Amino acid sequence: MIDFQGKAILVTGGTSGIGLETARKILEAGGNVIITGRTLSTLESAEASLAETQPDAPQRVLSVQSDTADLQAIDPLLEQIVGRFARLDGVFVNAGIGIFKPLADLTVEDFDKLVAINLRGLFFTIQKAVPVMNDGGSILLTSSWTAHRGIAGAHLYSATKAALLSLVRSLALELASRQIRVNSISPGYIDTPIVQKIEMSKAAYDAAAAQVPLSRWGESGEIGEVAAFLLSDAASYVSGQDLIVDGGLVGAHNFKGGEV
Repeated sequence: MIDFQGKAILVTGGTSGIGLETARKILEAGGNVIITGRTLSTLESAEASLAETQPDAPQRVLSVQSDTADLQAIDPLLEQIVGRFARLDGVFVNAGIGIFKPLADLTVEDFDKLVAINLRGLFFTIQKAVPVMNDGGSILLTSSWTAHRGIAGAHLYSATKAALLSLVRSLALELASRQIRVNSISPGYIDTPIVQKIEMSKAAYDAAAAQVPLSRWGESGEIGEVAAFLLSDAASYVSGQDLIVDGGLVGAHNFKGGEV
């Protein structure tokens, strides 16, 4: 059902985790993909990873060093895409960061950094990409399960992610005349390389898994499958929606070893 033959899809933050696995799914379905990252080393590593599963990846992958927080980098990025593939059919604005601190410890610098990447950079990436996108394309944003359920220490992060849910609904209405669909995806606990770098004890890791009705963390590839679906024509009648992919974390409380 998922077919990206002849299409070009931009994936920001595409060098690892969810972004990289989504790019892999797009390639597997015959598409061309553009991935962005902040450092050359991560871009090179992502290219090598994609080439391991798709031998023709060098012909169908464009990697661009670009920082979502740098608004001046958006136009050159789009120029490279159009120059290479002569089209843009989808945009997955996946780049984002998290800062988790008690309310009293958050600084103005923390606020500005989170908003610059998670909201401002995302917004202007979409604004500048829409004019060069083909009609009938798809835009996908990465929100978070924390946009749907409170969590201590994640208030500022979850606020930036909750803003995307409203943005999706408004953009879906505005771009409907061009048949451009706009959706978001809200992952739960996903075992990404970023999570693996966090100094989390096994007890904390297991405690998080215990909150999930499916009793485990999700994998990047599982989110990539859903993201690829929403970006594809297989989801041609899905717009203005947020899809929570969290193993049941938000929708149900997990009673372990007790009685309801």
